[in-house]
Amino acid sequence: MKEVAPGIFVESSLAPYNLMLIRTEKGGVLVDLPPNPVHALDWVERARGILGQLRCVIITDARRERQFGTVMGSLGEESALEGTSALKGTSALKGTGEVPIVATIATRRVMQTYDEERPRRELLDDLARSFPDAVAALDVPLPRKPSIAFDDTVTLYAPDRVLQLRAVAGAATGSLWILVRGEGILISGDTVVADAVPPLDITPDSKAWLNTMTLLSHQHDVTEIIPGRGQALIAVGEIEPQREFMRVMRRAARTLARKGRSSLGLVQTAQELGQTFYNRHGQKAVKQIKAGLENLVGEVARMEAAEPGSSGE
Repeated sequence: MKEVAPGIFVESSLAPYNLMLIRTEKGGVLVDLPPNPVHALDWVERARGILGQLRCVIITDARRERQFGTVMGSLGEESALEGTSALKGTSALKGTGEVPIVATIATRRVMQTYDEERPRRELLDDLARSFPDAVAALDVPLPRKPSIAFDDTVTLYAPDRVLQLRAVAGAATGSLWILVRGEGILISGDTVVADAVPPLDITPDSKAWLNTMTLLSHQHDVTEIIPGRGQALIAVGEIEPQREFMRVMRRAARTLARKGRSSLGLVQTAQELGQTFYNRHGQKAVKQIKAGLENLVGEVARMEAAEPGSSGE
């Protein structure tokens, strides 16, 4: 674990994404949980040892692996926070010894689908394939829905630190980022990754994600970023290689879509892009790029079906 700023810690050893701990005078804040529910439980206990009382857990998007980590804990009652809200030690955060989860309303909507039989069964099957030992040890292996959900921004206040959460278009449905106000630090979730392939495999809108990256490059109150994957801390100017890679991926997807989707074309393009951008990561990067291309080609097809000629930059 690395302390990248006073009271802000990044753990990169529990793949596949970075985990954060934030110390405040109102209690510790966790950002994301390991996907393995057993590891998540250990991580929460470790966080208590470092930070003491925990104020909340923030989930940075609705990617299924991030949902898996929430299986390990019980949460308080659900509440929805529309628009911009301030949480100043309210009862929702005090709870009854429980650690509430904070996420976007979009993330909670995804998790609410598990109230239905088919989505619930698909989730449990996926969880059992990924972490069979953990599932066997759980009484009710279902993710816990966010206790606090918002659709625009929400702010967590403490005497020594202010965290502003903002819903953004990013790598997955329900993406958010966290601005540590007045300290120049942004916790980006998978919206920004460093020395890692951007996870484009389930991105709902790659153009909107690129627009978010452009917005971030003009955030004058941000000087450093804690990425969702890869390096623990980067300067805001270091996001340009990711923006260029995403632009190239979108162009490649449009070319593949025009030629007609073929397994051979996807593999060749993924190999070429892997060698150009992520050569040192080898075939792991190629596999991730191929998955991203498959999703982006599908995105192009959907856009063309809805509005012919709409798949440009």
